[in-house]
Amino acid sequence: MTPQPKLDLDPEAVRTARRLAARAAEPIIEMARTHTTVSVERALLRLAGLAGADADGRPWVNHLTDAVRGQVGLEHGVALPVWDALLTGPYGSLAELAQAAARGRVRFRLPAGDAARAAREAA
Repeated sequence: MTPQPKLDLDPEAVRTARRLAARAAEPIIEMARTHTTVSVERALLRLAGLAGADADGRPWVNHLTDAVRGQVGLEHGVALPVWDALLTGPYGSLAELAQAAARGRVRFRLPAGDAARAAREAA
């Protein structure tokens, strides 16, 4: 049994409208894929489990995001530099990494090649 449409719309008009909507959305989708914000990157770190704040109440996600932004920028997001640092440094957790970054003791990089693949998989 074929479901009956609730609206009496011309199927060709619906296809055309969907095609035009997809075309109109392309630049916005591309922008979203290639741009990020500090808020988005902080949310990513929170979703990865980084919580808490320093003694002054400044969240660890702020420290870590600001350190990455200051060293390598946010154009590529925080995931690759952060997980690269976790894989190559002595940090046992995101919290330890954030605390070290807050003290200026972490050097972030944008990994390439095998290091980038490893960081991507770890993230």
